[in-house]
Amino acid sequence: MTSKKTLASVLPTEALRQQRQTLVQALYRLYEHSGFSMAGAVAFSFVVSIFPFCIFLAALAGVFATRELAMQAVEMLFEVLPEKVAAGLAPQVGEIMGNTRIDLLTVGGGIALFFATSAIETLRAALNGAYRVAETRSYPLCLLISMAFVFVSALSTLVLTWAVVVGPGIAARFEPSWIKSVLDSTWLTATSRYVLSGAVISAQLLALHLWLAAGKRTIREAAPGVILSTVLWIAVAGLYSFYLEFSNYSRFYAGLSQLMVALIFFQVTAVIIILGAELNRGLIELRKMRRNAVPQ
Repeated sequence: MTSKKTLASVLPTEALRQQRQTLVQALYRLYEHSGFSMAGAVAFSFVVSIFPFCIFLAALAGVFATRELAMQAVEMLFEVLPEKVAAGLAPQVGEIMGNTRIDLLTVGGGIALFFATSAIETLRAALNGAYRVAETRSYPLCLLISMAFVFVSALSTLVLTWAVVVGPGIAARFEPSWIKSVLDSTWLTATSRYVLSGAVISAQLLALHLWLAAGKRTIREAAPGVILSTVLWIAVAGLYSFYLEFSNYSRFYAGLSQLMVALIFFQVTAVIIILGAELNRGLIELRKMRRNAVPQ
């Protein structure tokens, strides 16, 4: 009886010590299992996918709303990114969306959706590697899941944009000033945008960990990595913006500097996402060790 009490008191202390080491181990495993290399592939696929995604967004807006709403949605997306990252992509995306007319229910719309899944598919492979799981689902099913992620992301972006754009019109119908101040679009300050972005990013990351990566995980198992990735991304976005204020990438990349600024930011973003998966896997292993260590 005494030995059981002693063991019960020692186990939580040992588990706490191991949990403190989990993040450091996740960083090492990120390097050990080529996480940084996979992050580069994910970053490249982000850049490749962003243009067909915006084209698909415009096509979707043509069915449910207007193309002007799609343009405003893209502007809101770029407002979340560091200014110089957005500056390198926004003009090209705006030009493509202004010159390209594709209906959703056409071959062109399907092609845009297919190429927009490139980032999702690459991220799926990276998450599977971080969780050390093999993909057992068929490729058509995985592709359908990736297309569903793109479709839901585009639709939710349009809905959020519509709420912000229509907010002032709705606010004008209310007399109490506090309601006007809540619904008025001017509330969307820089801090508020990051809070809203953090909530949206957390929801998207949770969906990626639960349904995109192979295997089964609960919300409790996925939550630590999601929280870590969200906090780190918001911090890195702010620090990267500050860093770019005094850094001159044109000295190293000349005319490709704007593209490289975006690629590097997307690679850091991918590293943060993969790190969250590595953390989750480490915590899952710790829970299994604790269950096996408890005497029956």
